[in-house]
Amino acid sequence: MEIHQLRYFVAVAELENFTRAAEQCHVTQPSLSQQIAKLERELGTRLLDRLGRTVVLTDSGKELLPRARRILKEVDSAEGWFKKPEGPESVSLRVGALPTIAPYQLPQIIQHFRQEMPQVTLTLVEDYTDHLLDRLLKGTLDVAVLALPIDDARIQVEPLFREPLMVVLPHSHPLADKPSLSFNQVRQEPFVLLHEVHCLGEQILGFCRQQEFQPHVVCESAQISTIQELIRLGVGISLLPEMAIDPADDSCVYLPIRKIQPFRTIAAAWNRHRTVTRPQNLLLDILRREEPVATK
Repeated sequence: MEIHQLRYFVAVAELENFTRAAEQCHVTQPSLSQQIAKLERELGTRLLDRLGRTVVLTDSGKELLPRARRILKEVDSAEGWFKKPEGPESVSLRVGALPTIAPYQLPQIIQHFRQEMPQVTLTLVEDYTDHLLDRLLKGTLDVAVLALPIDDARIQVEPLFREPLMVVLPHSHPLADKPSLSFNQVRQEPFVLLHEVHCLGEQILGFCRQQEFQPHVVCESAQISTIQELIRLGVGISLLPEMAIDPADDSCVYLPIRKIQPFRTIAAAWNRHRTVTRPQNLLLDILRREEPVATK
């Protein structure tokens, strides 16, 4: 049973005439008649009776007609959906990001995306690097915004920008009026650091070790906002990404490090073996052209 056979059958049943049905279906009458005869053979029953110039449904034909109409309606609906200008893949987009990136960089990205594709439903997932990569490989995420390095040949990676890591001090700190700092100036300071469960926390400690500097850690946290509040209260100082700067908050001071400025590289990542959809392409374009928040 093929779709075009059902379409021919419904046309004959509704027009009660093979000639007019063939004209409506844009086929020759012999071709239409042959396909209906083939359908009858496949079903093992007569569907139509010719009574002179009139065609009437048999009992089997009466049974098939409403079912054929429902099938054709669903087929037409599916074809119409796939022929929409925006495409069926434009229904949703699943975006992942590190918790140390998502609240600072993604809101403006999503705002611009929604302006261009308001019909797309967005799902945002904030998680650690390993979990986001696993989701990309399983197909439950379309794009992720991560920090390098990412070493997996199955993942397509596109670096977006390099972001400095800044020394963060309370506004009342004696070093807060300096234009920049060296590690020697903060060696004896108590540090409040991001927990190593974050790749950024691990990167910060790795950078310190490269400089033969072991920070005196008095507290660890999994949230940048918690670290900022502890700094405001004078518990310690920290190293945080530049995008975490809040221009409206003057209680903390963010200073660059002299000579060897630590940084992280932010990148977009997706599964190289999956089809890239139109919403995914748009998001990647916005990520490429969007200026990092902290440089505005």
